[in-house]
Amino acid sequence: MIKNETEAINWIHSLTNTGERIKHDTQERMLTLLNKLGHPEKKLPPIIHVTGTNGKGSVSRFSQAILTASGFKTGLFISPFIIKFNERIEIDGHYISAEDLTSYTQRIAAKYTNQTEFEVITAIAILYFSESDLDALVLEVGIGGLWDSTNVIDATVAVITSVGLDHMDILGDTLAKIAFQKVGIVKPTTKALLYGRIPSEAKNVIEARAVALKVPFGQIDAKIKVSRGYYQRYNAALAWAAVKVYLHAVLPNDVFLKIIDQWSTDKLIKFLNTVSWPARMEKISEDPLIILDGAHNPQGVAVLNDSLLREYGDKEQLILFGHLEKKQISAADFHSLPLATVFPVNWQAYKQTAQSDQYEEWHAQLDELLSKIDRKKQMIVVTGSLYFVSQVRTYLNKKLTQID
Repeated sequence: MIKNETEAINWIHSLTNTGERIKHDTQERMLTLLNKLGHPEKKLPPIIHVTGTNGKGSVSRFSQAILTASGFKTGLFISPFIIKFNERIEIDGHYISAEDLTSYTQRIAAKYTNQTEFEVITAIAILYFSESDLDALVLEVGIGGLWDSTNVIDATVAVITSVGLDHMDILGDTLAKIAFQKVGIVKPTTKALLYGRIPSEAKNVIEARAVALKVPFGQIDAKIKVSRGYYQRYNAALAWAAVKVYLHAVLPNDVFLKIIDQWSTDKLIKFLNTVSWPARMEKISEDPLIILDGAHNPQGVAVLNDSLLREYGDKEQLILFGHLEKKQISAADFHSLPLATVFPVNWQAYKQTAQSDQYEEWHAQLDELLSKIDRKKQMIVVTGSLYFVSQVRTYLNKKLTQID
């Protein structure tokens, strides 16, 4: 019997090795569980469903924040968590409470058969949101789209932020195959599909699917000049477009226009600059300057490099880099930064990490960088796996209080 939040989270994590996370039978497992729960997925409000190789967390967060600020009680489902497990499931920026997490996990556990960890987390979120009297909901895909556990819902607006080579063991080894998986969140009932800057090979697949389903589609290649992370300008513009299309689809014209008119460009930029979340171009310290960013694939590293050059090109970047072994990235991917020195590190707290006898343990390497950094000329960038960045973030929050 699950008695408290700790036991709930421990039970959820115990399911990690049950079955396969993303396979053809994901929908079958999810629907078996949801059927036992009375099909809560059919009791959700209109949904913005967001997928993409990179940027889907940012677009999801921006979208939720705008909807909440517009007066809509809005749920948000994201992954992975950085600070606290509960941040995966939020309403209007407030994490699911310990009591609710415990209660909803108990209910899922009572109906559990053979679902995987992420499928169970998704089911908890769906059940919780279905009983929370929401006006709107933003769901971030875990991996891919077509076979993802979140794809038991029907999106009102589908968003594809980007398409790159990641999770190729699951999604396929070409951009076209990966795009096919991501566009799988589009259904015949979807009101619109929006996508960001993507390669033509992927774009062709996505548009062909939208045409076949007779779903209106469009590319958003605009920028909103938010101040943190140059790449976030594109994410902010895509989120704003998604919200506008979403509101137009669910509201009468006069109400839609009234809400949109409230968001002048200056007001929107000012508001979006207040929206923050950890490990996305997060400035965790000003002196010494330390940036955290979970760039965990080649495309993510490329946009991180671009942002660092644009925003901190006059600084020497000391890059602490910890990644999963299966990812197609390495220290060499930072070659476009002329002032960068990369420090690949060992980190043991997650399976399938990239390890080498030549790598120093990350605590020791970080401590050395902090002790020797030239605060006027240098900065520290922590990047790689979000799981790794999360560990470093917790450590730094304690460590920085000890630094003069």
